[in-house]
Amino acid sequence: MGKWECYRCSYVSEGENPPEECPNCHYSVTFWIESVEEKQRTVKDFMRSNLLKLDASSTVLEGAKLMKQNDASSVLVTVNGEQVGIVTEHDILYKIAAENLVASKVPLRDVMSTTIFSTDSNTPIKEALRLMAKHHIRRLLVTSEGQAVGMVSQRSILGGSFRVAKDSSEAED
Repeated sequence: MGKWECYRCSYVSEGENPPEECPNCHYSVTFWIESVEEKQRTVKDFMRSNLLKLDASSTVLEGAKLMKQNDASSVLVTVNGEQVGIVTEHDILYKIAAENLVASKVPLRDVMSTTIFSTDSNTPIKEALRLMAKHHIRRLLVTSEGQAVGMVSQRSILGGSFRVAKDSSEAED
């Protein structure tokens, strides 16, 4: 079954063949445009797939260096390979720099957040943003079939949206 769009009023009709008259504007349509639905953007379209991980005994300085080297804003904290927390650039700013602590002396376990919010890679981006707003967070761990596959942040969504808009405007030129 196809979808057909009236070129005059943009009404979309479903069927094997387009109708001879538009049910909406009653225009005798000589041709219909095959309707193509815009793909709904999901978390996997905006996520970073390289997850940064460090052991809980690693120092905040090691975490900050790893984030800088990878142009990332967070690192997952692990114990025996299991994710137990997350440290973000915000944590380092507020819990280390603002308190005038020595980053090379503070282990990640002392500044990490132990609650890691996650979402499936097929979650619509609007739903992911709602989840971030609800919990007052800036990033979500992305999973697929129960396995961590990436990280999505407000920053990556905004940057990705700018790229999509730029690509669309260049295509129209």
